Amino acid sequence: MKLLVVPKSLDRLDNYIKQGCSGFIFGMKDLSINYDLELSIDEISNIIKKYSNIDIFISMNKNMFNDDLEKVESTLKELDKLKIKGVLFYDLGLIFIKKKLGLKVDLVWNQTHMVTNYNTCNYYKSMGVNYAYLAPEITLDEINEIKEKTDMSLISFAFGYPVMADSRRSLLTNYFKSNNIKPSKEIEVYDKDSNFIIKEGVHGTSFYNKKIMNGTSLITNSNIDYIVFNDFYIDEDTAYELTKNICLLIDTKDKEYIDKISSLIGDDTNFLFKKTIYMVKKNEK
Repeated sequence: MKLLVVPKSLDRLDNYIKQGCSGFIFGMKDLSINYDLELSIDEISNIIKKYSNIDIFISMNKNMFNDDLEKVESTLKELDKLKIKGVLFYDLGLIFIKKKLGLKVDLVWNQTHMVTNYNTCNYYKSMGVNYAYLAPEITLDEINEIKEKTDMSLISFAFGYPVMADSRRSLLTNYFKSNNIKPSKEIEVYDKDSNFIIKEGVHGTSFYNKKIMNGTSLITNSNIDYIVFNDFYIDEDTAYELTKNICLLIDTKDKEYIDKISSLIGDDTNFLFKKTIYMVKKNEK
């Protein structure tokens, strides 16, 4: 098992590597959502040259439109020349573009809330996709079942504020404009049951649960290939200390590091132990 970090800034990379992380996920400039850090091809190339032994994944998880296609093709061609582990995608068109262009770069199925079962993982594996980034809403038991019944390499979000929803619309801009309020691109919203962070970017608006997920159970009770820590909204000192203890836990499985991680971020396990059951109502008249 390896730890991937989604960093807020390039200034944090050296310290994350010193703490033991194995790699990073970066957003691709103009072609990704939910990433504070979106890089150009040149910036990615420079990072790969500097950190040659680190696993680098690039996210192109934006839902693509017709006017994006030329840029998608040219970007995939450039990424194919670089030493990266894989490209995260949401839009299924990337599978067919990769095939059409005859590229070798690995793809990571990253359709957010849809990556939930081994049958679909196996289907995309047959289409040449070698990685799956699992949905954050499935349980630990379901994660282990998928791992047991697919040959795909699995990635799972484990630490940080989970993304709950996305909208293509500029919701904060529209809200502040319609109410004649000074605009902001990032706010917190509270109600009696839940707190959320709402962040607006170039490609829309994202909603984060303001409870930091503690995914130590993924380390101690699963055999997936990568876990992810997203440092969004987390201060530097906490982020580095958390990374260090996550990596030590991966290496040792020592309860000491579970306790240290809990003291830093609490014990919220998101959906790892919350089975969701849907019941279809009878056709009542």
